[in-house]
Amino acid sequence: MTRMSRESNMSTLLSMGAENMVGDLLERYLASVLEPMDWIWCSGSIVKAVDFVRPPARTGETWRLLQVKNRDNSENSSSSAIRIGTSIEKWHRTFSQKLGSNWDNFPDASLRQKLSEENFKTFVRNYLQALDRYPS
Repeated sequence: MTRMSRESNMSTLLSMGAENMVGDLLERYLASVLEPMDWIWCSGSIVKAVDFVRPPARTGETWRLLQVKNRDNSENSSSSAIRIGTSIEKWHRTFSQKLGSNWDNFPDASLRQKLSEENFKTFVRNYLQALDRYPS
């Protein structure tokens, strides 16, 4: 393997690691807003291909299942295929081919006013500052 190839592989791994960290922060932010509104965060792999669930509020309603992604292109084919034939909704935060965010299209319309790019960035800043106060 050439030096350039090794550096390229390392860059790819670092990029993927950063994307995973942002995804974790995104889920944490969403949990901070959604959990008080009866959504449940399925942290880790508790429920396959589902990041959040919302139980029915009334008889006759169905459970809502939500998968979140940081970008519209951050999903692999197996992750996409698992939703086929299910009621799992998918939402992504940002776009790969255009500027802007996707908060206005969050699946639960009642939460759209509480979710924003600015609020996400503030959450991340506060979360990371809190971590810095409690070194391991």
